[in-house]
Amino acid sequence: MLSITGLTIACAAIYYSTHGCLADTQIVGGTNAPDGMYPYQVSLKDASNGRHFCGGAIVSKKYIITAAHCLAGRRYPSDIQIGVGSNNLQSQIIYTADALIIHDNYNKTQYPNDIGLIKLSKDITFNKTITSTAIISDNKNFEGVRLQVSGWGRLWAGGPVPVRLQHVTVRGYSQKSCAAIYAPDITDGHICTLESRGKGVCNGDSGGALTYGDKLVGIVSFGVPCAEGYPDVFTRVYYYRDWVNKYINAANN
Repeated sequence: MLSITGLTIACAAIYYSTHGCLADTQIVGGTNAPDGMYPYQVSLKDASNGRHFCGGAIVSKKYIITAAHCLAGRRYPSDIQIGVGSNNLQSQIIYTADALIIHDNYNKTQYPNDIGLIKLSKDITFNKTITSTAIISDNKNFEGVRLQVSGWGRLWAGGPVPVRLQHVTVRGYSQKSCAAIYAPDITDGHICTLESRGKGVCNGDSGGALTYGDKLVGIVSFGVPCAEGYPDVFTRVYYYRDWVNKYINAANN
């Protein structure tokens, strides 16, 4: 059985057979995403130095969805900046956080319920390069289905963080087979992907979006670094739609 390590800036969301602590996850084997593609994708930055440490996705003018482990350990909302509006990390518009919301049942040991929200200090102004994504409306079986994952994670284990957003096509993987590899940590709240060796997520992609068309399917949670032929595991956002919508709807009322 593989052991688990969380995806944070200090310990990437990855399984690691020796409980090793790695840096954050990234896209391996991807290409530069064209300008304007993934207008909902955001970069979470350390406010003290402006460095990217996790991804996220815009789900309303007021809220960003990300992985809980990206927020755990951050003492104050002011610790995080949110970069939007450009696939170039150096050209983003910066928003600040008003509140960090971690799922009540998140467990940093085994990573169930690895989902969180950032409430922004002010509403995002939408335009052609900044908009929200919607959570997929059904609990589709994605086994064998092509999906897109994007992020600014490292280009290989220990490699550089790209300035340009990377994206790669991956395929949904059998839930049963994924559970056999990562038992007992796979639940109905997860979705797994597996592409050919050399394509997948790694350190720095945590919290980033897995999409089907323009719909949000998952957010990067954990896996074995980096694209070494093991499944990548995402939080299945549909499973948490009521929890997410509770906050979005309250902000709209």
